[in-house]
Amino acid sequence: MLKKYTPPYITILFIVSFINIISSTYFVSFLVAGVVFKIFSLSLDKKYNYLLSLCILTFLIIENTQGLRLFSLTLISLFVYYLIIPLIKNLFFSDRIVSFIFIACFYFLLYFLVHNVVSSDTNIFMPLLINFIIDILIVGLLL
Repeated sequence: MLKKYTPPYITILFIVSFINIISSTYFVSFLVAGVVFKIFSLSLDKKYNYLLSLCILTFLIIENTQGLRLFSLTLISLFVYYLIIPLIKNLFFSDRIVSFIFIACFYFLLYFLVHNVVSSDTNIFMPLLINFIIDILIVGLLL
């Protein structure tokens, strides 16, 4: 009997935390917050509370290193999970496309938060677009 493959979520969260801590010292905005959002939504679906708490801790590390307000990524994730995901699931049938749209909605709300609430920096669009593409590749290949 073959075991079902489960990705190493905890290892991925620790790697994302480490990448954000290291990249903040070199002034590179490498968030990978979409990957954490995907793990966050999976942990809410399957009711993995320990994984949910690690996702929130990883969001806090990302927020601290990027200068965002605390728990803002968690609130964005909850908003997308409870309000936007049920609407989008009724429109599309492919799970891959739906997960990419979820990450796109997450990054759109993150852009709105950073651009309007935190600072009105116009140079934030390209780093978020690059992070979105990297997250799509990681989610498409690993998760």
